[in-house]
Amino acid sequence: MEKCFSTFVKIFVEKGGTMDNLEKLKNYLKGVLDEPSLKKWIEPLKYIGSLDNILFLGDPEQKNLIWIKQNLLEDINNYTKKNFNFIIKIVPLSEDECIQDATDVTKKNNNRDSRLQKKYTFESLVQSDSNRIAYSFSYSVSEFPGKSYNPLYIYSDVGLGKTHLMQAIGNRIIQNNDKINVVYLTTSDFMNEYVEYTRLNKRSDFIKKYTSVDVLLIDDIQYITKWGGTSEQFYYIFNNLIQQDKQIVICADKHPDNIPDLEKRIKSRFEMGAIVDIFPYDLEARIAILQKKIAERKNLFHNDFSISNEVIEFLANAIKDNIRKLEGALNRLLGYADLKHADLQSTTITLPFAKEALRPYINIEKKVITIDTIQEFVSDKFDLKKDELKSKNNSPKIALPRQVAMYLTKKLTRYPLVEIGMAFGGKHHTTVLHSINKIEKLLQEDTDFSRKVNSYVEFFTD
Repeated sequence: MEKCFSTFVKIFVEKGGTMDNLEKLKNYLKGVLDEPSLKKWIEPLKYIGSLDNILFLGDPEQKNLIWIKQNLLEDINNYTKKNFNFIIKIVPLSEDECIQDATDVTKKNNNRDSRLQKKYTFESLVQSDSNRIAYSFSYSVSEFPGKSYNPLYIYSDVGLGKTHLMQAIGNRIIQNNDKINVVYLTTSDFMNEYVEYTRLNKRSDFIKKYTSVDVLLIDDIQYITKWGGTSEQFYYIFNNLIQQDKQIVICADKHPDNIPDLEKRIKSRFEMGAIVDIFPYDLEARIAILQKKIAERKNLFHNDFSISNEVIEFLANAIKDNIRKLEGALNRLLGYADLKHADLQSTTITLPFAKEALRPYINIEKKVITIDTIQEFVSDKFDLKKDELKSKNNSPKIALPRQVAMYLTKKLTRYPLVEIGMAFGGKHHTTVLHSINKIEKLLQEDTDFSRKVNSYVEFFTD
């Protein structure tokens, strides 16, 4: 450890450093972590120094380092960057890995501020029918940036891997050519940065910064409509980059058609390249994701816990519509097992233990399915107000979701057609029957539509 520390001292001795930021970090973590977690994960961290608004901390345990990076670091950095204008980098305190990390710190290249997380790669993403098209398009963009699909627009519900794919594109482009300047940011980052540059009367510097990148990856674009000034700057930067054959990748939680108040000129730019979506993952895909994540973590813990197939299936059935939450549940389960059984060389995580560990995290009770819960679900999925499903408005934007909701109600409940019709604004039972028949026909004719509606059915059923 002493050799490793001296390696970093050579970097920080001229720059200096302060422990004030470390105290700010610890005070923040005391408010969000319980005492056992603080003692196990945070107290062992060693202060190394500060450089370029980065606070470097060392950890003598490789296992702790990896756990913190996977479970805490992103939230920590979001907080410290917003409130104190610094971020955390956790480095190993084994000599070989330390030297490599020190080399990374001093290396100056175009991508030191890319904001990409190295863990997001194509190899670490499980392919399935749900994401196969988006995966294929994304991989093509990573191989031929600016030449294949430009812009590439990826959309899905929260937690299905669109950010993973976007950052995998950036990481692979850098891997192929580290001289290409890649920048990833969220729309909120873009907005806040624009406001700050404007406050400093440096708006031209903001434009220059983003029109000089080679690959722009921008997340959560649905929020671009919040501030008019930001929209204008985005439109200008977008056009400038496209004219230079620079690659743009955009992520959102909905199709451009369903983003409220999105200007037609911006929407038309999104439609220039390719628009792809990611569907909710089916049970087999969720199990495959869990198995892959378990294999990745197998050597990260001193205790070699085995997880029964019963537990894996329980997790996959309990969390159906959010892969990020599914992975979070697995991390919580492994962390809980590590705290409870740290003295054991190996143990099997059983279903009762998993339910005990995850009770505060997921609802293990069976869902009660009613017309109201189905209407709430469908209106959320189609970005409508629930009352619109009950209205007399028969425009396609509302009629199809209403028909889907009627179909789900008939399939998942025992309500008669007359009662279903009454719940949807007093529709006649023949209208309900027509809607159900139309959806059943679409399920046979349209594979993508079928996959999506079947995922809705699966959400409500065990």
